[in-house]
Amino acid sequence: MLVLISIALKLAGVAFLVIAGVGVMRLSDPFQRMHAATKAGTLGAGLVILGSVVAQGATDATVTGILTIVFLLLTVPVAGHLLGRASYVSGAQLSLRGDNALDGILERSSRPLDERMGWLPAEGANSVVATEPGIVARQRRTQVVALPALEAVRFAVIDGHVERVAERASAIAKLCGADLSAHVVIDTHAIETADEPAQMRRLIRERASKAIHAFRSSTGAADAALNYDEGDPEHLLACAQAGEVLLVVPCEGWFHHQVEGGRSLTTWEPDGLLRLPGVHCGPVLFTASRQPSRLPITLVVRDCGEDHLPALVEWALLTGIWTVARLVHVTQPDSDASVMQDIAGRFGCQYERREAASADCAIPDEFGDARAVILGSTPRPLRTNWFGTHWRARIAPSMTGDVLIMEAPARRLDS
Repeated sequence: MLVLISIALKLAGVAFLVIAGVGVMRLSDPFQRMHAATKAGTLGAGLVILGSVVAQGATDATVTGILTIVFLLLTVPVAGHLLGRASYVSGAQLSLRGDNALDGILERSSRPLDERMGWLPAEGANSVVATEPGIVARQRRTQVVALPALEAVRFAVIDGHVERVAERASAIAKLCGADLSAHVVIDTHAIETADEPAQMRRLIRERASKAIHAFRSSTGAADAALNYDEGDPEHLLACAQAGEVLLVVPCEGWFHHQVEGGRSLTTWEPDGLLRLPGVHCGPVLFTASRQPSRLPITLVVRDCGEDHLPALVEWALLTGIWTVARLVHVTQPDSDASVMQDIAGRFGCQYERREAASADCAIPDEFGDARAVILGSTPRPLRTNWFGTHWRARIAPSMTGDVLIMEAPARRLDS
């Protein structure tokens, strides 16, 4: 009789575990999936353990089984609550039929975490057409839509990265006759998430003052208009027309000006530099720490099939950000290279095509010392340091040059 009861309990437990697994795979949002995993999963595991206790019958097995069930009942609901809270705060998708009862009670991000980190696949970034079964080829570009002429250059004033960025932005503005403006921003989100917001605000303002002093001492910033703001840097640095405004930023740093003072028991650090191409409607130049060569350089273009990339390359050559002698076109074997080759020919550049080894933004290692790289999309994930690796290492392990990036409208984070 005990054997039959044990089997019945175990079968019921397995059934609930199956329901939990199906719920995790099929339910529409993280909160429903969490409910299936915690409720059905806990009940299923408890019934399986109880069936094993009944089958064993020994005192030590009974005590161990009961303690295990009690442990599950005490810990799994708490873990589920914390996971649900974290999902809500991070902006996870909600599938609600009624009102949001937590609206105004818990602070919630306006965009999901996977979108902010760049883990969502970009829709419309690459046009693909099916050819033969099992073969997918990129649709060939037939026309390059020119970007507007450069009218303004903005550059970020970030403590520890002022002089180099200011000099580079000033040189480009003078070359093109464009307006020049410097932007000192304090990220208020970094202040709000600190354990001691008042002290964090004071420290960041001190660092920002230091950056302003470095800006005023820079030889390349004499003609720049200084702008000071506190708020969301992504919103404050956004612009309206692609090509009319160039944003010049360093390759690391952020607008908390490297002040350490985040929330305890977390590993989060303010880091939004790679999010700027997604909100800035135009090219973003990440400047190298070394001086650009006055001699003609090799420009590497990583072509992942973005339709706007030829226009960006033509705009960069026309603007004269670099003096280019050779254009290396890194692209997929099945892509059309005629448009890029025509651009190189019209600007008197030697053209060279190389096949990409992968579908991401990486270029061959031999071009890691290139002085400049142009990308049509930002390397993912959108973190300047990912597990201790600098973001330019995703392009090439030894990459130290300039990187010019402009996102397609379909990939911009505000679209």
